Amino acid sequence: MAKGLIKTLQWGVSLARNALITGRPFLLYLKPTARCNLRCDCCNRWQSEDGPAEELTLENINQLLGKFWKAGCRVLTLWGGEPTLRSDLSDILSAAKAIGFRTAMCTNSYLLPRHGEAILPQLDVLLCSLDGYGSKHDELRGTPGLFDRVVESIELCTAYPSCHPKIWASIQRDTVDQVDDLAYLAQRLGVGIEFFPISLIAGYNDEIVPPAGHLETAFGRVIELKRKGLPITNPDRALQIMRTGASFSCNFPQIAISVDHRGEVYTCEDPAGNQLHGWGDHQQFEPGEVFSSPEWRQVVTHLKQCNLCRLPCMVELSGSIMRGLASAFVSRKLWRSWLPSGG
Repeated sequence: MAKGLIKTLQWGVSLARNALITGRPFLLYLKPTARCNLRCDCCNRWQSEDGPAEELTLENINQLLGKFWKAGCRVLTLWGGEPTLRSDLSDILSAAKAIGFRTAMCTNSYLLPRHGEAILPQLDVLLCSLDGYGSKHDELRGTPGLFDRVVESIELCTAYPSCHPKIWASIQRDTVDQVDDLAYLAQRLGVGIEFFPISLIAGYNDEIVPPAGHLETAFGRVIELKRKGLPITNPDRALQIMRTGASFSCNFPQIAISVDHRGEVYTCEDPAGNQLHGWGDHQQFEPGEVFSSPEWRQVVTHLKQCNLCRLPCMVELSGSIMRGLASAFVSRKLWRSWLPSGG
């Protein structure tokens, strides 16, 4: 136990050094695939035509993991696309854990009941997406039976104490009245839940984006439920930003770096998946040079006021990085049950 605590403290010190002193990213977001097996109303990523031939090989991924670890990244989040469509997903996670990364994954959970035994032991955090309760979630994701698979996936995690599941619940126009159902579901399952409003993808999901009045009502209720003791893990400050639509200073351009399924390195993307600033192929990317360059500082400054999305991880770590990290470590025991992550 003492050895584990020492390792955790060393990891935390390394993370804090990048976040607070060097100003370099400590979060690495990797899309192992652009493929998706659902047809969601809120997200257009399933429209990508790229297949396995366009994806990074396991060898490529091992190389870039080593490069970004040396550059100071300490948390790896897999998203996409749907990561579980990679047949070598457990190998990717195993390689990351061997290097020292804390690992997280965003998933729709459809395939997890089938492959959980190989994947879950390699994860520190599992982020399960829910857009609604019961059949409403299935309808919004275009997949009958999906809600039950999400619940089954969360229940499977009980066999793996090192894997901490969490529900990521989007609020849409037709799900404002399901906040209570989802919060009490999280309580019954013994997991945390974070709420967030879906982001507009112009010409795609316009009709299901909730108007400001709906968000004020929905997040007002979320705040009430949290005060009643429901396992809602959004910080109060983040919930107020989501309730009022207030602007915030985003730190993700500074603390996170992303790599897509083709190996392109970039900083941030809009809700439709368009990269906001590309840095080129991972093999030619030199972290030391880029992270100390004037161009990097300009990009970070420019994107701080982007406010195109309001994912929990981004709002939560906005403003003062020190405050966000301190809150995570002190209030929510980062080393055991929480990682800044997303997708």
